[in-house]
Amino acid sequence: MTLASVENRPSRTHSANIDLASTKPGTPGGIFMRQFWIAVERSDDLIPGRAKPIRIMSENYTLYRGKSGRAQVIDSRCPHRGAQMHLGWVEDDDIRCVYHGWKFDCAGNCIDQPAEQEGFKRKVRIPIYPTREHMGQIFAYFGEGEPPPFPPFPEPAAEGLIDHWPVYKVPCNYLQCFENSMDEVHVAFTHAPGGSHAKLSADLPIISAEETDWGILRFGRRASGKVRQTLHYAPNIVRVIVPPLAGLDGAGGWPEIVFSFTPVDDENCLWLITSKVFVTGKDADVFRQKRAELDRLRAEAPPIQQVVDDLWSGKLHYADVWHPDLAVVQDIAVQAGQGPIEDREREVLGRSDAAIIVWRKILTRELRLIAEGKPAKRWQTPPSDVVPTLGF
Repeated sequence: MTLASVENRPSRTHSANIDLASTKPGTPGGIFMRQFWIAVERSDDLIPGRAKPIRIMSENYTLYRGKSGRAQVIDSRCPHRGAQMHLGWVEDDDIRCVYHGWKFDCAGNCIDQPAEQEGFKRKVRIPIYPTREHMGQIFAYFGEGEPPPFPPFPEPAAEGLIDHWPVYKVPCNYLQCFENSMDEVHVAFTHAPGGSHAKLSADLPIISAEETDWGILRFGRRASGKVRQTLHYAPNIVRVIVPPLAGLDGAGGWPEIVFSFTPVDDENCLWLITSKVFVTGKDADVFRQKRAELDRLRAEAPPIQQVVDDLWSGKLHYADVWHPDLAVVQDIAVQAGQGPIEDREREVLGRSDAAIIVWRKILTRELRLIAEGKPAKRWQTPPSDVVPTLGF
């Protein structure tokens, strides 16, 4: 059901003392985000028997994978004397602190204290967070009470390969990246060098958007009458059909990606991207070969942030850059170039910003309700029958 929409007219959006960008614990934005499953890591990057530190929404945690393959998020520090848990070691599906050997199971129970009296361990727990995996990504729930249904979004139904992109670290607030995903017009300009989005740049769409019970549905209507439909899942995910990366040379065609913008803190975020590439048989073999070549090109290319820094300093010219992740370089240069936290009070929003305006109104409404202690919206799991479309 449509709950809100916006006319395509110039508009300036202000939030009236509501901080839209912050997701720190205890803030309205932090409470809002913690209602949802949050992508925290790529599954392939966490091997069994290892632990690693993660930082999500300005809080530190330990993520580990047990010997059985189960992933689990726990507090970053041992409740004994505050040692960092990721320094310890994994035993079966349990984790032992490196400082004094206190051992915890996946449920957070202390099950061994080598130097303590028998029975004391029953008094000790480490906070744990529900942890699940879907389409090659690890998700955790950091809110109160029971988590929402899992998975947080459906897998595209058509046959194909799941392709896990690298995790990109981006030096800016998550919200300006999420808002960029609602801006279809930018691709005609930001991605003009390299020509990756040329088919989307033949004419500029008229943008509209409407609220749903799971986020917003965005439409880009072309002069031909065709409509490109993109899904934005609350609170920080876009599901969209995109061109293949520069380093793939068109292999696999246009995949359908699900793109999570995960806050690290208020000035940094992670881009966690999983995609469905609609190829089978020999075409799948060709894609795997090109994908392996892309990984080799990535390994040989300069780090993305180094290229971005050179663009910001003027050492490189924007139109001259080539990189196997060229579209990613371009997006980070532009989005993080707005500043660590974009100053939205200085903006002049126009017709093409219709979807951004819709989302800001929704986010402002929800955060104000939270700040006032009033009941907020009960968000629903996205249905499988609402899907993105190409629109040309």
